[in-house]
Amino acid sequence: MRLSCQKVLVLAAAVTMACNDSAAPPPPEVAPGTYILETINGRPVPTFVYSDQTATSYVLWATLTLDAAGKAVRTEHYRHVYPPNRTEEGTFIAHREYRILGDSITVGIFTPCGPLELCEGNKAGKITGTTLTLAYENPTAPIFLYRLANTD
Repeated sequence: MRLSCQKVLVLAAAVTMACNDSAAPPPPEVAPGTYILETINGRPVPTFVYSDQTATSYVLWATLTLDAAGKAVRTEHYRHVYPPNRTEEGTFIAHREYRILGDSITVGIFTPCGPLELCEGNKAGKITGTTLTLAYENPTAPIFLYRLANTD
């Protein structure tokens, strides 16, 4: 009986190893570092993000910094223009987290939002080499394209 159990164990290990496709490429990983916003919906930054009769909102520049521990810091410098000629400009900094599943990334808050916190939706997108594309989980949301900053 003992010999049979050993044979079954060896067979189970062989089948498990055979099921792994060692030729398949590993899933992409996000390189920790600072990603610089290049385009919004294909338009180079600075560009508008939103416009209607009451205001136009621009992103002048933005960065997304990711660390190896899953933390993210999004920094956006914006300008809002209100008719007839009022302008508001500033920098927004959001401390978030990120999660990766395959070639997908989600940046945002993964715990319930507190009553005094700014609770925007998460941004989700794809990882392709040194670029990230992110958009809010809404079919009409703009697509933000970030590229890893040169670390030389």
